[in-house]
Amino acid sequence: MIPLDFYRLGARMAETAVAEAEYRNAVSRLYYGLHHEACCRYFRENPGAAPLGRGSRHLRLIERFLASGDRTSDKIAALLRQLSMMRNISDYELGSSVRYNNFLLSPSQLMRLALIVAQELLATLDDYSPGDAPDGCECRTIRQTVPN
Repeated sequence: MIPLDFYRLGARMAETAVAEAEYRNAVSRLYYGLHHEACCRYFRENPGAAPLGRGSRHLRLIERFLASGDRTSDKIAALLRQLSMMRNISDYELGSSVRYNNFLLSPSQLMRLALIVAQELLATLDDYSPGDAPDGCECRTIRQTVPN
């Protein structure tokens, strides 16, 4: 699958959403589309990098971008972290208002904010590694085992 298809679906959902579940689902699709895209672009630019652990890949991907030490990578990490937080709020805080960065927002407001952050993240990913990730791109993960 093409990672940005998730993002594009989220953007379309955000344009037409009228119900709370649609707002929340749009945020989730935006995040997962750009998380997968960021992961594919990271490994395209760092082909020798070690795989990410499947159970911790969301956090580890952000850490990898931060470890790069350049402004574009730092911005990608910050935007991924923001969008991840919004996704968590959308999926797990089910009240009629949600708290994001000490502000109470409606789910529709959070979705609109997530769309802005997602658009900025995509533009920053284009600065980092131009060109969309292809169908079936590899995001190199390893299965982690839990000790007995």
